[in-house]
Amino acid sequence: MKHSALAGLVLALACLAGPAARAQHPLPPKQRPLHERIAAADVVAVATIGPIHEGRIEVRDATVLRGDAPASFEIKRSPAAPPPFVTGVPAVLLLRGARPPYVLVDEPREVVIPSDAAAAKRWTDALRSLFAAGSDPQKLVHTYLIWLDGDDDALRDAAGAALSVSNVPYLPLDREDALDRARAALDPGRVPSARRVSAGLAASQSDGAAALVAGIPGESPDPQVVAVALRGTPSVGREAREAALLRSLAHREAGVRRAALLAAPDLWNEAVAAKVKQLAAEDPDVDVKEDAQDAVARAGQETN
Repeated sequence: MKHSALAGLVLALACLAGPAARAQHPLPPKQRPLHERIAAADVVAVATIGPIHEGRIEVRDATVLRGDAPASFEIKRSPAAPPPFVTGVPAVLLLRGARPPYVLVDEPREVVIPSDAAAAKRWTDALRSLFAAGSDPQKLVHTYLIWLDGDDDALRDAAGAALSVSNVPYLPLDREDALDRARAALDPGRVPSARRVSAGLAASQSDGAAALVAGIPGESPDPQVVAVALRGTPSVGREAREAALLRSLAHREAGVRRAALLAAPDLWNEAVAAKVKQLAAEDPDVDVKEDAQDAVARAGQETN
């Protein structure tokens, strides 16, 4: 399955199956992919925000990573859509223009404001690594995967945005990376956003998809990962997906059962029908019961 379809699936899960959507927490991209934003920039710098004026923002102590800019300069500030800057804080600046005052490439919601000097240093080092990767697809994807697996929330968000788009040279992953992402998606020690992005990446390659399906629900499962595994892996044989669906429908966590019910009509057989009808009649969670009734209706069946 092409990764563009998987990215669409992750976003679409919240809209599927009526009440079941309430249990899902899909990944909306909070920002455009970083490489797209950088491509529109003439200057990339990590700097300290100085005094803020009505139409200008002073910038100091800039570490310029790409382009040509002085250590201190001004950027334009739109009063209608001001960036969320505060004097004295560090910021990652993607800028357009041949000379100051520059214009921000990022929209206000995309602006990266590191929490402190240590985070600003992490961003400086991370951007240097990204630039060093150049246009090499393997180096680019592994740079983003390092960010995805790291502890910095903002870098992880940037990696998730870059790894959830189509028409990029570094996707889909190769076999070994896809298998590693399947393991990451099933790892309860990872943060939910990294697990969900990893699930989509694993599902984009046949062996990664098979490993993901074989591993769900897994220990401390994430319902979103379960949903991607069941609905985003057409390369995996139906028998394996049906077995994974039945395991998930029987899981103790209501969120996992609800995620599985999204896929039930697509994998309908006698065993699935019997289990879904049981949930529709007996499940102690009212939302699961309603979702099961909806799944029966969508499968063209009637409850007994």
